[in-house]
Amino acid sequence: MGIQEITIKRLILATAKISGRVCLGLFALLTVLAMSGCANFKILGRNLDFMDESYILSVKIANAKGVKNLKGAVVEWNQRPGEVLSGDYAAVNNPVGTFGFFVRTSKNQFVMAYSDINGNDFYDEGEPAWIHSDADGSPVPVVFNENERKARMVGELSESTIISKRLIADVKKFAAGRSRAEIISRLNIPIALGDIANLSDPRFSSERGEQGLWQPADFPVDSGIGIYFLEEYDPNRIPVLFVYGAGGSPQDWRTFFDKIDRKKYQPWFYFYPTGRRLDEMGGALNRGVETLQDFYGFKRLHVVAHSMGGMVARSFITKNVLDGGNRYITKFVTISTPWGGHEAAEAGVKHAPEVVPSWRDMAAGSDFQKNLYARSLEGKVEHFLIYGNKGKKSMILPPENDGTVSVASQRHAPVLKASVYFKSFYSDHVGILSNPEVIELTQRFLDAK
Repeated sequence: MGIQEITIKRLILATAKISGRVCLGLFALLTVLAMSGCANFKILGRNLDFMDESYILSVKIANAKGVKNLKGAVVEWNQRPGEVLSGDYAAVNNPVGTFGFFVRTSKNQFVMAYSDINGNDFYDEGEPAWIHSDADGSPVPVVFNENERKARMVGELSESTIISKRLIADVKKFAAGRSRAEIISRLNIPIALGDIANLSDPRFSSERGEQGLWQPADFPVDSGIGIYFLEEYDPNRIPVLFVYGAGGSPQDWRTFFDKIDRKKYQPWFYFYPTGRRLDEMGGALNRGVETLQDFYGFKRLHVVAHSMGGMVARSFITKNVLDGGNRYITKFVTISTPWGGHEAAEAGVKHAPEVVPSWRDMAAGSDFQKNLYARSLEGKVEHFLIYGNKGKKSMILPPENDGTVSVASQRHAPVLKASVYFKSFYSDHVGILSNPEVIELTQRFLDAK
């Protein structure tokens, strides 16, 4: 523990002895600082500034299956003077052909994809390609939704596509005499959809999970986002999608992955920055699942989520089942989810120098929570609610808690009432994921007809 953390904790203890609203506000702020560390807020501030100033562009190439060396590119091209101002590039490794970028401006962004048959990283005439174009086939800039600061599109490679010779010439002029590292913006967002994961990869570590909370803009560029498989897709086994919680990582699920019946089920996991808004992450998960379902055609998908991941998962399921009319999700298990919000998140929103975006949704009574429970999944998706009660004394949590989340929040009435089963375990917030009985009951629930 550093000197700064010790000092903050001493201040908290001193503050706890003082009464008055001002001191309570100071107490909440000091609590958040002690839990988070001042350096994290500085990093968070830079990430929030970038998120406010940038846009996200994502593309799916519908006929990507079997394409050799699929590449995606985005170019900021001012056509009239014939000037390229920036560019970025992505090797598309997932089987369904998706890629994405952060871009600094919504103006004059041209996006394309091509099969780099000769492997030289550049598009060459005759290679199957796609470029965002108008009805006449002329390349046009991407139109972003300015409220969401996002653009999404679908394209198809074709051997008949002709990339503008003016654009190619201007790109070559921009690249002349510069290395690849100097040319690209390095804001490519690696998107995984069906990629095979090695859980020992450092990007799946708990340390990287912390980055996902405090660096919600850096994380997608450094580590990517998407849905990973642990092995090749098997049409004879049911996919089970696992969603971790705030600051979590795929390694949280190791025991579940080891103990679940792998002859009947194939584990997948959602890999995402937990610091971003929860409905945004639920929407991204839904688009990923729908893309995988189009590609593989699976008939059933079960969902298992921990902590805040339960709220992300419910957002996704609501979009998938109620908005999308899909019927392949019928079983949903949540473990230690703070359905009624979290006290630390609420304190952070009120008092922290910078606010992690997901805290706004985690604060009790947030608009996100109101919308999340406004529509019922009863009769469409069976929900098994699991919660822990092995608590400890806390300066911000009620006496009944699991060490991280209050029992009252885990048993939030609108969600508890709608669940088909619920069960309490004498486990703490993290240890519950290794509890053999929790895993056994989850398996039995998924097995039930």
